[in-house]
Amino acid sequence: MKHSYIAIEGNIGAGKSTLAQRIVAETGAVFMPERFEDNPFLPLFYKNQERYAFTVELSFLEDRVQQVMDCVQNGSFIVSDYLWAKSLVFARVNLRDEELQLFERLYAVLTKSMPKPDVIIYLHRNTEHLLGHIGKRGRDYEQEIQAAYLERVEKEYRTYFQTEREIPVLWLTKPETEPNLLFQRTKALLENNFSPGLHEIV
Repeated sequence: MKHSYIAIEGNIGAGKSTLAQRIVAETGAVFMPERFEDNPFLPLFYKNQERYAFTVELSFLEDRVQQVMDCVQNGSFIVSDYLWAKSLVFARVNLRDEELQLFERLYAVLTKSMPKPDVIIYLHRNTEHLLGHIGKRGRDYEQEIQAAYLERVEKEYRTYFQTEREIPVLWLTKPETEPNLLFQRTKALLENNFSPGLHEIV
């Protein structure tokens, strides 16, 4: 592929990691996975969102910034199953008032010089699909996620990407559920040149 940094995005349970790992397997790229399992605050957040929202979002932001800076500086072809800007998306879902304002100021400082991907692939899935996938993969702390929460996350992703002016965002409105078919479609899309901004791919 002609890109050097591809980010796969989507809601919780959209299949980001599966697609990213398939691209890595086919191209020999370096996989940059989201390190959510190492975050000790995530299970606590799902038990008490009001108390741990700021802590979990700040810890994710710090880790994502460090990981991206370390990986991109190596000069390898990178495929990631997240975009570091998801920290801002989720903060706008989970934080309120002064905490959100503080987080946005910290975000602006920490991400000022962040490397940007060449292209973002967004996997849109309906809420029923997301809940089904979340249930099947069986992470205990995710089992209480509600449809309304997933819908708020989806709304914030769309709002964020509608303002994107530097990176092409390919929003797959009906991505294939079969991994090989989704990979083939993604591979074909990545052969094209897209202008910066949001592109609805039907």
